[in-house]
Amino acid sequence: MSRPVKAPVSSFSPYYGCFIMAAAALIFGGIIAWSAYTLLRQNAEIEKFTVNEPAAFEPLALSAEAESALMVKWDALKRDLAANKDASLDLSLAELNAVVANAPDLGNGTYADIVRFTGTNPEKNLLLSDISLPLNPLPFSGKGKRYLVGRARFHVEVGENGPDLRIIHLEAPGREIPDGFVQSQEFWTWVAPYHKDAALSATLKALRHARVTAEGVHLSTRAE
Repeated sequence: MSRPVKAPVSSFSPYYGCFIMAAAALIFGGIIAWSAYTLLRQNAEIEKFTVNEPAAFEPLALSAEAESALMVKWDALKRDLAANKDASLDLSLAELNAVVANAPDLGNGTYADIVRFTGTNPEKNLLLSDISLPLNPLPFSGKGKRYLVGRARFHVEVGENGPDLRIIHLEAPGREIPDGFVQSQEFWTWVAPYHKDAALSATLKALRHARVTAEGVHLSTRAE
């Protein structure tokens, strides 16, 4: 028994495939155009609150006596940790800035050139700082880095890798910084470079409590 053959209800057009390809090209092109527009607009907004030259922070240096005292405190912390004792460490603003000066460069400048701690807000667990934040230009623009020069507030917190810092506020004198840019900075933690040293990383992970004081920061292995 033969099968019935259905007759087409409309004529075939060889241009159907062309129409589909053209529609796909328009959609794809629209996505690229919108992405490029968004990137250019974001870049234009960043230009409004950045400058071409970084801030010139004075070199950080502790006196020989202060550096020796810091090493004594650090060694005591490591001894207590090795003995499984409760351990703590108090760092002044000067000592914090000395620690900043020794941070490894991950390719975007050293912390010594980027941040300088200037004060504290114990009530909100914040460190206050001057900042010269480098921002990369658009690829293939031929321009150099731009810098957000102003002030920042770092929230001190403890994560799975120990104490960490996160920017929650930025300001640049005479320039308005969009909330969206500040929120984008909250994703980044600032202690990551120190974890490149395995021994230092293990010590940091052992510290489970961080509290901002009037003088600087108090770190310990347990809440106090």
